[in-house]
Order: sequence, then structure tokens, then C-alpha cells
Amino acid sequence: MQRSKTALVLAGGGIAGAAYEIGALCAIDQLLEHLSVNEFDIYVGTSAGSLIGACLANNISPRTLLSVLESPMLGIEQLEPHHLYSLNVPDLLTRLRRLPAAFVEMARRVIGEGGAISLLDLVEALAAGLPTGIYDSLALEGYIRAALSLPGRSNRFADLHRELAIIATDLDTGERAVFGHPPLHEVPISMAVCASAALPLFYRPVRIGDRDYIDGGIRGTASLDVAIECGAELIVCVNPLVPFDNRDHFEGRSFSDEGMTRIGNQVFRTFIHAGLHYHLKQVRRRHPDVDIILIEPNRRDHVMFNDNTMRYRTRMTLARHGFETVASHLNQHYYYYRDMMARHGVKINNERLNHDLENLRAAGDDFHAVKAALVSNGSLHTAPAGLALTLAELDRLLTRLEERCVGRAA
Repeated sequence: MQRSKTALVLAGGGIAGAAYEIGALCAIDQLLEHLSVNEFDIYVGTSAGSLIGACLANNISPRTLLSVLESPMLGIEQLEPHHLYSLNVPDLLTRLRRLPAAFVEMARRVIGEGGAISLLDLVEALAAGLPTGIYDSLALEGYIRAALSLPGRSNRFADLHRELAIIATDLDTGERAVFGHPPLHEVPISMAVCASAALPLFYRPVRIGDRDYIDGGIRGTASLDVAIECGAELIVCVNPLVPFDNRDHFEGRSFSDEGMTRIGNQVFRTFIHAGLHYHLKQVRRRHPDVDIILIEPNRRDHVMFNDNTMRYRTRMTLARHGFETVASHLNQHYYYYRDMMARHGVKINNERLNHDLENLRAAGDDFHAVKAALVSNGSLHTAPAGLALTLAELDRLLTRLEERCVGRAA
């Protein structure tokens, strides 16, 4: 049976969401037969999902991405905080020059209105002296550019063998921008990723040409319609952000009891999640012939909710959590997914997935054993991490080649 055109749509979710998605993709990769997550026809990424999608389209496996969270691998430098949190110093210095005028304006308003001025009025008066974002994403752009400039990879959309679309938002118009499609197909992938991930206030807007771009999640965290317009008939969508169901909280542990940050976190997640599910409903109504598999955390998943989306230090914990929870979900609904994907010429088998889960259970809380189980195709071993992953990547490619040859012979 001829395989349908497939798409992988990756939503945003900060560093925590990216770690969850990498773990989830490791699980999905182990489920697939004669196919890997690097062999989808179309990749659509938003915000953190754009970085992962760009790597997958460049044939960088999720296990390599998992390893890069902790150490350099296969020529890719380790992803470190300085790549993500480069202070927006130039803009800060420029804006500081405007502060004297802002203070004069604030004093004029206080005097002119006889003291009847609110805190919000004061903030508005001083806003001209504030930077456009705490951090600058140019360090991240350099990191991505270096990773995609290695042999066998490319920082140009036109050079890729798979279709890649990266979603951002045009700041001045509020319209969705689709990098990889005309007229934005000539923009380097590294710049497109930074534009897509430019979370307002956290990162300064990214200027490309004469336009400024911000986080693509502002217009919707997963653009399923872009994948369908490219011809996708089977879509796998991974979304790491869901609101938390806190209805059975202990006394004094409601979100309103726990303060502004908890409320803000829940509101943000609710806004993003509601938008995605409305979009999903509309897409399914308009395209009933397209099968969509949505992978996301359970709404009572306290691990995903309790972690700050931009926190760096818990990335491996969240990657393991993503792998284990998604693997369990895929096992629970195995026959449903098997039949659905079979309609599109895609075979799945959960033997490798269950083997990985057994190894993770055996690893317990031993960090090195957990990493070995995750990055090295589920095998527990004592080889050096770099050698282990290189051998695992070679084994992955040889296994896929052998499976493909067997499939053709059958």
C-alpha cells in the first residue's frame, strides 16, 4: 500500500516544552516501523517546535537532540544557557537614554493631574525607557546556524529533502508569517527559528528585512492548516502546553491562593490550549479525510505544569517524563493508532517501546543510566556517552535500511 503524505506539527512551549517534545519524539520514533520521525514529508514548527522541526528536517534524530541537551554530539555544540539567555544589552543602553525624558513626562502628568495618577499610568510613562525584551536571540541564531552548517545539513529551506514551514507573527500587522513558503522562503532557517521563538517581553523582536517578528504562538501554537495545504493526509501533532486540572486541590492550594505566577501560568496555558483545540475542531470539520493524532500531556500532569517553561536545569527530567508518558499513552491506545496509521500505509510496533520502558524502570534515578537508556536506543551499557550515541545513530540508520529492504522484498 502506498504511504500517504505525512506531517509532523510541533507546537511551542519554551525550553520545558522542547524537552517534552524531544522525549515524546523518541517514543514515537521507537513505535514506527520502516519509518522514522526524520522521514515525515512535512514539518511545521512554532516557537520551540520550530527548532526541533528544523533539526528533524535536517536528519538530526531526536536522540541526538536529547544528548545535545547535556553534551556536544556529532559536531553539534551542547545547548547551554548562554545560547538562550543573552542579555539584550544594546537595546537596554539605547532605551536608557530615553529615561530622563520619560521621568520628565511622568512628573508633568503627576503635577498636571494633581496627583490623581495610577500605578499603570506611571508604568506607561516609563515604558519608553524599557527594553523591547530582556534577552536577545542572536546567540541562539548563531548556535543554530553553526549546527545546520555541518556536512550533510543546510541552513537553507531550498536545500532540504523534506518540506519545512516555520511559523512566526508579524509584529506590525499581527498576521501569521510562514517561513519556508514564498515570500519568506529565502530567509535562513536559523533566523526563522529565532523569529518564531521570540516570546514577547522575554526576547526582543527579530528584525528580518524591514519587518519585525515575534513568537508564532501568538497566532496559534500549532498550524495544522499549513500542513494540510502542503498535502498532508496523516498529521502527528505534539503539544506540550495544557492547563492543569486543579479541582481536587488541598485546602489553601487553589491557584488564587498561590499567587500571581500560578494564575498567569494557568491563564497562558488555557489561552494556548483553547486556541489549539478550536483550530483542531475547525480543521477536522473542513478536512474529514485527514487523520490527526494529537499528543499532549494529561491535564493532571503536575510535572509539566509545575515546571517553568523557560527553565533550563530540568530539561533531562522533562525529556524522560515526555518519553515515559507518551510511550504509556501510545501503548494504551496502540490498536487504535495501529489501525489508523495502517490506513495510510504506516506500520507501527511497540516491542522496542516496551523494551525502552523496561530499561528506564531498571535505571531508576541513576542519571547516567537514564541518559544511556534514552539516547542509545534504549540499551543500558557502560560505553562513553559520545561513542555510545554515535554507535546508536549508526545502528538506527542500518536498522532502518534493513527494515526498508525487507519491506520492499515482501
